[in-house]
Amino acid sequence: MDRSTIIAKLREHEAELKASGVEHLSLFGSYARGTAVQAISDVDLMADFDRGKRLTLFSLSGLRLLITNILEMPVDLADRRVLKEQVKARAEREAVLVF
Repeated sequence: MDRSTIIAKLREHEAELKASGVEHLSLFGSYARGTAVQAISDVDLMADFDRGKRLTLFSLSGLRLLITNILEMPVDLADRRVLKEQVKARAEREAVLVF
């Protein structure tokens, strides 16, 4: 799967993901750069969450599972607010906005 296919699949589920508390979602990492090795690369996603919704460890885990099922690939889901500055800076440089 390539970057454009990942983005298209996630956009098809935008309403469902937003209802789960995701305000904005971005793809970063090897799939955003086009350097992914499909057999071993996870899909790296960075989210801005709706602060009005109470997200728990269980709800975040469920959201990650939902996205994994949508893409049928392993997913790493990161909250933009809690990323370390060095990681956040790189992720934001290469991020491709999904919605």
